[in-house]
Amino acid sequence: MTKTQLILLTRGSDDLREKIVKDGPIVLPGTPTAVLSFPPKIIAETGRVHLRQTVVERIERKSIAIVCKYDTSVFADQVVKHQLKVVAITLQLVKPTVQFLNLWLQLDGENLTEMVAHPVSDLDRSSPEPYLQYQQHNVITEPDVLRAASLITRLSKALDPANGSWNHPLLPIHRAVMFFCQGYSVTPTTPSQFLWAAGLDCLYASKLDRKKQGSAEITRRMGVLLGSTLKLYEADTVSIPVHQTTRTHMELGSVSRDIFRLRNAFAHGLPIPDPAWLSVKGQPSEFGYANQLWEQTEIALRLTLLRILEDQTLFDTFSDSALLDSFF
Repeated sequence: MTKTQLILLTRGSDDLREKIVKDGPIVLPGTPTAVLSFPPKIIAETGRVHLRQTVVERIERKSIAIVCKYDTSVFADQVVKHQLKVVAITLQLVKPTVQFLNLWLQLDGENLTEMVAHPVSDLDRSSPEPYLQYQQHNVITEPDVLRAASLITRLSKALDPANGSWNHPLLPIHRAVMFFCQGYSVTPTTPSQFLWAAGLDCLYASKLDRKKQGSAEITRRMGVLLGSTLKLYEADTVSIPVHQTTRTHMELGSVSRDIFRLRNAFAHGLPIPDPAWLSVKGQPSEFGYANQLWEQTEIALRLTLLRILEDQTLFDTFSDSALLDSFF
């Protein structure tokens, strides 16, 4: 029996859509094989799960998709779904957009909707706000897809479902990726900064020396890898909308300790370290320093994961406790 699974992406650039029209689906690495293409034709009000005509029109008009058509005698449904998620995560690392991992569908052999994630059913209603405001104008381009494709093989190893989260051979990278994804799924959003900071902790803290597990050492190591003078809001993969002018473009060395001060306040049930970190009532949320730390925690974790996944030497280093400590 043949089935199709797909994850919809609602923020593809016009150039990427034109590329698919001209050259056809973009084949992505991995097994089973997934492609980036337009979604299959879906007929409204049919199949096991009905979709309204307005939802189907929205899918056709606005979406591209990560698609896998497969033989169920060869691949189990969960194996295919996992592979689609791996691809979606690589795209989110390169170019974060709204509705991360939420817009999943499974079609039967006749392309009738067999299973549908709930957010798909609401696509004809108001569009969700971007999770982080700096991402609000992000669209996925062809270079983004090509860059993401280069990460799939290594990320697949870090997310290999044959190993659990307690005994994974690539545990620090595996756990950091899990925290990255969970930060986008948690509701309300306040705990996401804690999760993303935990991802940084997973990657940078020594696994052998307890004296090298605190925030001072972690921030030092972040500076070594990313550069202490890096301005996170001006980093690769980050583009601030021109109308958002209230952010402070501080260097990593100036904000990294505060990232963990904010994390500790949340973890230990403490008030925010400084009330002045909060936005004044009536100001845009991105004006507040705490909100900026929230965004910059995500950026620092994404940049670190990208560095690791794009460099085999770093991938090996962050996978091995002894190599990690000798590197820093």
